Amino acid sequence: MMVEAWRNAAVLGAISGLWMALAQLRRAWGWLPAGVIAGVGAALFLGALAPSWALSSLVADAPWLGAIALAIWGAHAESAWLRVRAWPMVVLATALLGDRFVAVGLALAEPDPSRRARLVIAASGASLIGVTSGAAPLVLGWGGPEFVGMGFVLAAVGFVGGSGPIERARPDVGAAWKALVVPLLGAVVVWLAILSGALELVATALEQVPLLATPHGDLLVYAGAVVGGAFGDEGLLALCAQQIEFRALSVRGDTLPIAIRAGLAVGGGLPLLLLTGSRLRVGLPLWLLQLLLVTVWLLLR
Repeated sequence: MMVEAWRNAAVLGAISGLWMALAQLRRAWGWLPAGVIAGVGAALFLGALAPSWALSSLVADAPWLGAIALAIWGAHAESAWLRVRAWPMVVLATALLGDRFVAVGLALAEPDPSRRARLVIAASGASLIGVTSGAAPLVLGWGGPEFVGMGFVLAAVGFVGGSGPIERARPDVGAAWKALVVPLLGAVVVWLAILSGALELVATALEQVPLLATPHGDLLVYAGAVVGGAFGDEGLLALCAQQIEFRALSVRGDTLPIAIRAGLAVGGGLPLLLLTGSRLRVGLPLWLLQLLLVTVWLLLR
């Protein structure tokens, strides 16, 4: 029985993780429904899912509320109806509308890939400021005044002079519709990860961190969140993190949740650099500096 549980967690957890990585790639969006079908088929084959209760479980257990919020947020971001190119406006627009919204607009409006890289890094850092400024805070909640201060510090890493016009453009309805569907499919994938027991195993490991990795176990959690944010879809991983936190009942305080929020948000800067075609020779060192600053912040808390 224990062997079967570990097998289910490994197989369905791997399918879910791969799906969330592919969700980063817009060219792969057309294949995502097939991935969901394959995941459900694997769950039925492994016995982790029974047809008799599958539908009721999907309705009750999948994180639909967070997925719907992500769907609306992502569709708005991909519409790219507003494009800003001056650093102060990039920070302000990110705080209000989100880093992805600003990054997509920058990719269309800023011709210089080096300047674009700096502004994308600024937007990624500013994603810590508000509730709607990034996918992770949208799902996991506002981080408080500390996060606001750290968001401005990280945004300053990408400071660049110069200005540009604030441009309104016709919304890209096609991209918006595609972005609307991905988080809804993602809710099904997170549901499969819940059924597999993979998230329960991660929650158990999270409960052990304060005991096994003191006094800086939060750095280990932060590193894992950074890797997830860099290589997977930030919003869908935030949904997973939310479910993990629900199950890690013995975790006390806000240290580990803060490490998760910060890691997902700042780690998500790398995919934004790739999405916007920014110059990595400029953006990557700035992104690494942001990771270092957050590490120092966690050490000093």
